[in-house]
Amino acid sequence: MKNILKLDDARFTPIKDLMQDKKTYADRRILVDQDLGDAESVTFGWCEFAPKTSFHKKHYHPHAEEICYLLYGKGLGGVGKGAEETEIVAGDTMWVPKGTVHWFYNPFDEPCAMFLYTTPSLEKAGYEIIE
Repeated sequence: MKNILKLDDARFTPIKDLMQDKKTYADRRILVDQDLGDAESVTFGWCEFAPKTSFHKKHYHPHAEEICYLLYGKGLGGVGKGAEETEIVAGDTMWVPKGTVHWFYNPFDEPCAMFLYTTPSLEKAGYEIIE
């Protein structure tokens, strides 16, 4: 088991509702979770949203909290039912309590990327779309 990880060590896990085609998607890579690193309580990954990608729909995770830290670029999103959409820029953190509706997308001309944290697996977090 490796404890010092490179982005190339990560498992590619695309965000399905952001895949417009095989060249336009949100590139999500999981570096640590229960399968990679035998984590007991965390999933850690990196995600890049291509410019002008599709909307990451309003959704919630019934079994997980989530933290997203924007590394570069900017996007639009919100946290909470009825929340106003906010511009999120590099250095901002999006804190999502368990079961809370949230969304994010990149309508801008440059990519943006974030780190994300949640439960020991994305499957255990759950993913419910709100329409």
